[in-house]
Amino acid sequence: MILAKVKITNIFMASVLLLVVGVSCAKKSTGITVNGKSSELNVKNLDYEYLSTKGKLVFKSTTKEQKLAIDTRIQKGKQMWMSMRVAKIEGLRVLATTDSVFALDKMGKEAYKLSYYDVELLLGAKIDYDLLQSIFTGDLPQTFIDNSKVKVEEEMFSLTQKNKIYESSAFINRSTQMLEEIVVKLKKDEKIAVVDYKNFQKLKEESTQIAPFQTEVYIGQGTQKSDITTQVSVNINLSKIEVEEEAIKMPFKIPSKYTIVDRTELEKRNLK
Repeated sequence: MILAKVKITNIFMASVLLLVVGVSCAKKSTGITVNGKSSELNVKNLDYEYLSTKGKLVFKSTTKEQKLAIDTRIQKGKQMWMSMRVAKIEGLRVLATTDSVFALDKMGKEAYKLSYYDVELLLGAKIDYDLLQSIFTGDLPQTFIDNSKVKVEEEMFSLTQKNKIYESSAFINRSTQMLEEIVVKLKKDEKIAVVDYKNFQKLKEESTQIAPFQTEVYIGQGTQKSDITTQVSVNINLSKIEVEEEAIKMPFKIPSKYTIVDRTELEKRNLK
């Protein structure tokens, strides 16, 4: 059987684009609760130092569809390890730190070494480690802590920030205090990315911690969420989210026979 080649360009880069927005996590309170809906914003992020997840990822574009098994290991705020497999054979391994992203394309025998500035130039979108980490935890990203506008709506808190390049919003359920959606609009290119967090469950039956076990992402052309023409979608369904009691290994080593590929080479390949 010929194994489909798992490319960093169509899987990891697309996944990175999921997180092109950051929003504030500051509390805004008036101390009023009506019908279970609080007017105090107090987002319920996961409490952990080390976290692991297992699940399935489906990537779709206008030309292809790729189904992968994906494992992640996270040291909160420091590093994140990902392994993606087809038919139990690992095709792509990624290690993201607070300042760099490294990846091994095991089928192509290539290694990728990128700063977040490199990723930003390749994708045309702002990205950092906190944003990448949050896609697997449902935590509200820490970026832009001081300058989001908070509005109390009927069912949600909306947190919005704008500049000349983009407008981004996050929506927190007033009853559950969980992040349910992120929408970012890239004004000049009229592009929209929508991240929906779903299937909220306890991590374990006896746990008090809750997280989304499904994340759906849509990226495409449009000026509003309602008129988006989807070009890329990523659906992540997790079967396990587990807080680890001890440090977990994140093995990553670039073999000497691998070709090192940098941003300049990726740009030459028109992988933006």
